[in-house]
Amino acid sequence: MSDRLIQKIFQSQYSRLAGSKQPLKNIKAIDALAHCRTPDMGSTYYQCEEKHKAIEVHHSCRNRSCYLCAQKSRIEWIDRQRDRLFNCSHFHVIFTLPHEYLTLWRYNERFFSALLFRASQETLVSLMRDKKYHGVTPGIMTALHTWGRQLTLHPHVHCLVTAGGLAADDRWKSSGDFLLPIRVVKARYRGIIQKALKEALETGELSLPPDSSEESVKALLRVTWKKAWSVRIEEQYSHGKGVMLYLSRYLKGGPLNPRQIESVTSNEIRFRYLDHRDKRKKILRLSLDEFMTRLLTHVPHVGLHTFRYYGLYAPAAKRRRLIALREVSGTLKLSDSRSITDVVLSCTICGGLARRTYSRWRNDVSKANSFNKKVQRVTCSAPVQQGDEAVRVGESYDNST
Repeated sequence: MSDRLIQKIFQSQYSRLAGSKQPLKNIKAIDALAHCRTPDMGSTYYQCEEKHKAIEVHHSCRNRSCYLCAQKSRIEWIDRQRDRLFNCSHFHVIFTLPHEYLTLWRYNERFFSALLFRASQETLVSLMRDKKYHGVTPGIMTALHTWGRQLTLHPHVHCLVTAGGLAADDRWKSSGDFLLPIRVVKARYRGIIQKALKEALETGELSLPPDSSEESVKALLRVTWKKAWSVRIEEQYSHGKGVMLYLSRYLKGGPLNPRQIESVTSNEIRFRYLDHRDKRKKILRLSLDEFMTRLLTHVPHVGLHTFRYYGLYAPAAKRRRLIALREVSGTLKLSDSRSITDVVLSCTICGGLARRTYSRWRNDVSKANSFNKKVQRVTCSAPVQQGDEAVRVGESYDNST
């Protein structure tokens, strides 16, 4: 299956989706995904000194949900982690929001996203600093995921945590094979979430669904206090590289790889997924409407950082991070990491270097604030290459300008 398969689905449904009632973030994503690297997004032209036929490169949309644009961003992000990631063992910790709160999440996405980051960070840092356990400040990388393997709403955060950290005397102290007692972690995490929700409800910061009341939410808080919360501490990794590479897959590009899709018809889509319960690959069949609804559910809000750094990995901890690097060097080496920012285009006729001549930019003549108003475009008189792709210069090439 082509990497453009999800884009082709959006293109086939574009007229209907663009005119539907959607949040602004979804309207922007629909428009970007449908037109990424097509003539509608604009183009840059390259030509050799002999003035042979110009090479047209269509612009990228750079939307975070676009799989086509994500490949270059992932490789560049991985490359930046080389000097940040400590050469020590790491733990992978997953914090999940109880599904009883999913309805509230839909009306308070920004609030819950920030709360999940804060609760996971405070839980890990406060317990790791406690002298009862390790008495150190760890390094933490945290990624927000909102989907399950079947694209259902399943908010959770993945944390990459150093197996140790800096003690009060600025000496590195290893945590050994044990991170933290899971019952204590669950209780601390639950307490932070519940307290924040109670305070937000009392101050009116929490938006309630139409069929909910303050009393019903308070009753929900009481119910969730009594249940077991889902927090997992995976076995220790000799290095954080594996988990970091896993997190990079979902840094951008949406929750589904187009190559998971088995088939698409006018009424149905079938895609593969790995069932985490029995570790078997299965096929899920969805109607196109349901598939689009699930996919758009996971479009992040504009300006929301879905990957954050805490403790020794935080940008503000530069001095202490340098101290830690004396004992645990950042020596992450990735064989698949390569620079792709400088791409040289050659003339298809003479093979000479093709230099940029001019660009044709997308012209939006209507920028109304209405969620439902379609973006209109003016087609430039410059020649437009027909077909799907203007130039293919390697699998991970991003032809944005």
